[in-house]
Amino acid sequence: MTKPKGQLDALLDGLGIKLVPIYRRRAAAQSHARGTMHEIRNQYGDGHLLFVLRCIRQTKNNRDELWSETIGAVSDIVIQRPDWAERASELLDAFDQIPLGVMRGKAVHRRPWPVRATLRALIYERLEAILDEPEQRLAV
Repeated sequence: MTKPKGQLDALLDGLGIKLVPIYRRRAAAQSHARGTMHEIRNQYGDGHLLFVLRCIRQTKNNRDELWSETIGAVSDIVIQRPDWAERASELLDAFDQIPLGVMRGKAVHRRPWPVRATLRALIYERLEAILDEPEQRLAV
């Protein structure tokens, strides 16, 4: 007899994401980030979590970059810049141009700095270059 799916697992089914225990190697469309997803979901709700995961999952080269630090960094950015979230299709297109795996690798190499915070800054800078007008970038 199998255990019924939890609410988070059922929610992720719609995006084709499966959560697996950390002792199992992840495959495509799988993640170990249950704790991070619970944290984001509890703080900001299902809609926010689904949007964040779509930013990762529904892009050309980032489909399987479902690491906890990446999910957390994207969530932080969406919270920080709700004006970008309002332009959802532009934001998703911008993520097509951002190599999240490469950026995560750079953040990991900068340890002992926190990976999520470093990755957040790297992603933010790239998104800002794509989504903001030049005069907005200079004003900040």
